[in-house]
Amino acid sequence: MSKKHSVKRISQYVWGSWWERLATITIVFVLLFVGSGIAFATVYQDKIFPGVAVGSFPLGGLTEAEAGDTVLASFDFVEENGLRFVFRDRTVTVPTVVTATDDPDLSYEVISYNAEDTVREAYAYGRSGSFVKQWSERIASIIGSVSFSPHVEWRQEAVVDILKRNFSEFENPARDAQLVVSQRTVRVEPERDGIVFDYQDALVASEQQLQKLIFSPIPLKLRKNKSVMKTEDVEPLIPEAQAFVARGPLTVRYESFVWYLTRTQLSALLEAQRTDSGGVVLGFGKEKFNELLAPIAQAVAIEPQEARFKIEDERVVEFKASADGRKLDSEETLRQWHDRLLDEDVKDIEPIVVVVQPQQDLGKVNDLGIVELLGVGTSSFARSPQNRRHNIRVGAESVNGTLVPPGEEFSLLETLGTIDKTTGYLPELVIKGNKTIPEYGGGLCQIGTTTFRGTLKAGLPVIARRNHSYSVPYYFDEYGLPGTDATIYDPAPDYRFKNDTGNHVLIVTRIEGDNLFFEFWGTKDGRTIEQSKTRVWDRVPPPPTKYVETLDLPIGETKCTESPHDGIKAAFDYTITYADGTIAEETFSSQYRPWQEVCLIGVETLSEETVGDIEPAPDELAPPISQ
Repeated sequence: MSKKHSVKRISQYVWGSWWERLATITIVFVLLFVGSGIAFATVYQDKIFPGVAVGSFPLGGLTEAEAGDTVLASFDFVEENGLRFVFRDRTVTVPTVVTATDDPDLSYEVISYNAEDTVREAYAYGRSGSFVKQWSERIASIIGSVSFSPHVEWRQEAVVDILKRNFSEFENPARDAQLVVSQRTVRVEPERDGIVFDYQDALVASEQQLQKLIFSPIPLKLRKNKSVMKTEDVEPLIPEAQAFVARGPLTVRYESFVWYLTRTQLSALLEAQRTDSGGVVLGFGKEKFNELLAPIAQAVAIEPQEARFKIEDERVVEFKASADGRKLDSEETLRQWHDRLLDEDVKDIEPIVVVVQPQQDLGKVNDLGIVELLGVGTSSFARSPQNRRHNIRVGAESVNGTLVPPGEEFSLLETLGTIDKTTGYLPELVIKGNKTIPEYGGGLCQIGTTTFRGTLKAGLPVIARRNHSYSVPYYFDEYGLPGTDATIYDPAPDYRFKNDTGNHVLIVTRIEGDNLFFEFWGTKDGRTIEQSKTRVWDRVPPPPTKYVETLDLPIGETKCTESPHDGIKAAFDYTITYADGTIAEETFSSQYRPWQEVCLIGVETLSEETVGDIEPAPDELAPPISQ
């Protein structure tokens, strides 16, 4: 055999041997990889993958139940202590819940964690999506760490409101240069720079703590607050303002109404205003203008008359047509008066009054399809305080006669409209930080709950509903169980349902003794509903009584504003079966937090603050006011 053939055979032997070894190594590696993957998946079959954390708390290797306990424990600090803010010797706590003194409807969550959704997201890591996505996430969890932010909702505006109410005395806001009229003489009050707290910085720090679940006192920082309007900007307006002040009084006429406005009253409206282009002009202050015209607005106002319905033997038998109303258009009145009064020596003038049409036009009553009762929602407000009873009646009257066109969504907050003293509501007291202040909205969750129950009885799909933070006895069902309530709070949460009946739906409200009824009228389309009895589980006892020091009670006097309630979960099943056989199923779940008894105790000074001399602002930040 030639040398050439020998070399060829040797090369084939070596080459074949190399590929065989490579194939063997590859197969072994694949088997090891697959085996390791199978072992890894087996070990973590019901557990969160390693390296997964929520905030600063590792959850790797825990089951969903174990992770739930860990996550709940991580929420304990803020649940018990709230967010703490400090400035000098004063500490103010923003609680997770604003507590009402009489009406539970005004108690609402400022900070709310959702442990179930948080754990569900952590557990789903490495288990959702494509095969490649799942294994890439699993490998990432082994070689590194993956941190999820907890599911938390918090009302930033409520936090700022509490801080302002408790720290405002330390602020000295800037003041723009302004026109001052005294005895028909116009002068300029010089501007003044000041200092205010950087609330946005405090919110950023709060967000970081809520996400990381590591809590410590948040220092509030003062920042310079610069004035915008300077003396040199305002001084050129003095001649024009002086000419306005020198004019006589003004007569306002509308139909048979006559009002007289003195020049002193009108002069108090004057202010320097900066235009979009950066210039400075003479104008009327909007808030002052509306305040001056408030009696005129009240006198000319006529509420639109919504359609009314007479119901006998559970049928609508008579319709009363709607009627237009009217109101003062303050925006347009200000615009027209501004131009005329500043440019001319006007003696007589009219306000701008506009027509207000009712929400529903019943010109063609036969087309509405309101012929029979669809369902009735009921609730009891027995043992409610007087202000709460009053507000329930006002709210019920606002909803009474509401028509929901076919295919449209009903919003309870939009239907109720403005909720304050101008619409007849009475305030209740709530605790914000160390202050007890009046707030509107008491009793309106009774409206929300009754609307929710009426929606269910009528077989209408619910679009938005949220349960109360804790189980309020006012809203227990006929079996004494929670779970069929709905809370509302302006601007959120709202309660909404959809009218999918093909005809108008009419809501008629009435009060009999301590009971509230919301009747839903329309045309039945063959649908039926089934609602299960409420199931309850996971009962948790309330925390110990919380005592809140207040300066609003006599020293030593105690007033308990909240009763203790167990935490509990509740749910009921709800099914709508339509005439064509279509079935819509939904489970309405509610989770109520354990609610501690809260008691106010009157003190002379608050123990969590040391009241001393407040340092004056530096001269360059707050120069003295010119006399």
